[in-house]
Amino acid sequence: MGFEQIPQPPLWQGRLGEATATVVGGRGLRLTGLSGFHLDEGPELTWLNVYRVLAEGRQLDIPRDRPPAAIEAVDGAVEVRWAPTAQLRAEVAVRYRLVEAASAVEAAFHVRCEAAYQRLELFVSSYFTPYYRPSFAVGDRRLAPEPLVWYEKRWYGEDEDETWTRDPEADAVFEDGRWQTGYPLNWRRGAHYAEPLMIQEHRYGHAVALMSRRADCIGLSGLNSYHNAQYHHLFGADTAAGEERSATVRLAVLAEWKDLRAEVLARYRDWVGGGRR
Repeated sequence: MGFEQIPQPPLWQGRLGEATATVVGGRGLRLTGLSGFHLDEGPELTWLNVYRVLAEGRQLDIPRDRPPAAIEAVDGAVEVRWAPTAQLRAEVAVRYRLVEAASAVEAAFHVRCEAAYQRLELFVSSYFTPYYRPSFAVGDRRLAPEPLVWYEKRWYGEDEDETWTRDPEADAVFEDGRWQTGYPLNWRRGAHYAEPLMIQEHRYGHAVALMSRRADCIGLSGLNSYHNAQYHHLFGADTAAGEERSATVRLAVLAEWKDLRAEVLARYRDWVGGGRR
C-alpha cells in the first residue's frame, strides 16, 4: 500500500487507518476523515509543508509559494522537488511516505546545495484548527527540574512562549537577524526543548503527534492566535557547496489512549531508538 495518483486535479492519496492522506503539491499534506467536523479540512490547513529556507542571517526562499519542479511517485512514496533560484542556490525536496503499521506519515526533507551557506535552516510548518489543543515537550527551568514538562498553549493566550530551541548554539541561529527578514517574526523564546516533540489533541476523539530527531532540529515553535500552527526548525548548520542534508519529521495519528502524553513519548522514544512502532 502507498500513495496513488488521482485525476482532476492531479493529487496523490493514500489511506492511513480511518483517514485519507493527500499530498497537495507543493503546499504539503492534508489528512481528512479524522472527525466529522468540516473545520478540520480546508485549502489552507496543510501539514508538513516547506515554508521558508533561511541562511546568512536572512530569508532566502518560500518554496511552498512557488511551483515545484517535479512531483512524482518513488517506491510508493511521493516526492516534491523545487529547483534552485537566484537567491537560493540549492535543490529542496520532501518525500512523503505512509507508515501504516504506526498510523504515521514520514516526511523526509532534503537539501542539496550548489553554494556554501552559513547556518542553513529549513522551516517546516503544519496548521491546525482551534479544535486542537497544542502542547510542546520542553525542559523545566526550576532548580530541581523534571526531565520534561508539557507546555500547553491556549487560543489567544497572552504573553505565552512561542519557540523552544535545542541549546545555546541554536539560540545563536535564531538571533542572527533571519527572523527580521521576509515576513518578520519576533519569537518569544521559552526554555530549551526536552525533545523535538509536539502534540495536537482534538476535542473530539483523536490526536496528532509531530516529532523529529534532536540532531536534525534546532528548535520548535508554535503560534495559537491567528491560526494554530506548529513548526520544526531543521538543520541550522553551515553547509558547503555540493553538500547534502536530510532530516525526517514523523506525523503520527492516535485514535485511543489511556495517557496521551505518555503514549506519545513512548512512541517517540521507540522511533528515535530504531523501533518499529
